Amino acid sequence: MHRRRFVMTGPAALAIAATSVPARAQQLAWQDITGPDGRYHLKMPRGYRFLHVPGHGGAMNSYVYMLPDKVALELVDFVPASPHAVPTGAALTTALEQAQGGMTKSWPGSTVREQREITTGPLTGREFVLAGPGDRVVRARLYLTPAAVYSLIAQGPMAGIGSPMVAEFFASLRFG
Repeated sequence: MHRRRFVMTGPAALAIAATSVPARAQQLAWQDITGPDGRYHLKMPRGYRFLHVPGHGGAMNSYVYMLPDKVALELVDFVPASPHAVPTGAALTTALEQAQGGMTKSWPGSTVREQREITTGPLTGREFVLAGPGDRVVRARLYLTPAAVYSLIAQGPMAGIGSPMVAEFFASLRFG
């Protein structure tokens, strides 16, 4: 009895070989993004997904990318139909706390681990970290402006949230 041996060549063999490389060995190619009307600039990994959802109350833009280690990076930009006044001082702190509370409801069962005021360029915002069920963590930044509400989010396993890629994503956001 003879056994036949099959040898795979061509594109199929390359595709299988490429999937056997550990995900951590891959390097991300970053792409510079300019938001609508030049309101913000951001770096996203190539291959991100963009979603634009118009509505009666305004429009939402979302840029999302899933990293190999199951960490999702996302910028959500909600533009209300008409500009609104942004509070200052203690009222801004209260508004950011309320926005954080609203976002926290998106992750049921999570608890706030860290929270602090942040400044990016001319804007004051709020950064917080939520610990969810299992090993899930959410790191988010919120900014309120007259033209839009911005949310910068990284979510995934605890080990991935502190990665250099997440740090680069968060550091890349610039306004104006």
